[in-house]
Amino acid sequence: MSLTQLQPYLEAARTSLQEQSGRVTSGRVRVLALLLKAGRPLTHQEVLADLATDADPLDRVTAYRVLDWLVAQGWAIKQAGDDRIFRFVMAEHVDPQRATSPRPHTQHGHFRCVRCHRTFCLDDWPQHPQLSERELKRLPKGFVGEQVELLIHGTCAQCAGAPN
Repeated sequence: MSLTQLQPYLEAARTSLQEQSGRVTSGRVRVLALLLKAGRPLTHQEVLADLATDADPLDRVTAYRVLDWLVAQGWAIKQAGDDRIFRFVMAEHVDPQRATSPRPHTQHGHFRCVRCHRTFCLDDWPQHPQLSERELKRLPKGFVGEQVELLIHGTCAQCAGAPN
């Protein structure tokens, strides 16, 4: 992916890093911009491949460090797929029409295609219900539930040959 394709997202990423007092580095800006543009979970390899066409491509260690830093800051979510490959998705989505206007990335389901192995956010699905007090009491003693995750496995529309 060229820097031209990422341009509006690069500005949003740079601004977000500056506003949150994050150290603004080329790697952080480009990875954050890519995640903002993607709007879906990306693997480390996809991040490297998409940024490989840059004049200054990231090395794999820097990409891992940036992705882990984004997760540690609460800006990205790290998800393990059934293929044991981690995928990274923004904890906040940015409205493409107004790149500086984020909305929360609320809990929602994800769909994982068993053919192409892509993961899709199911944003239109209702949020997962909070664990009720009764359900929390059913957890083993000392366990505290914090989050519910839903992952549906199947075949995406593209792989199934469905019209877009």
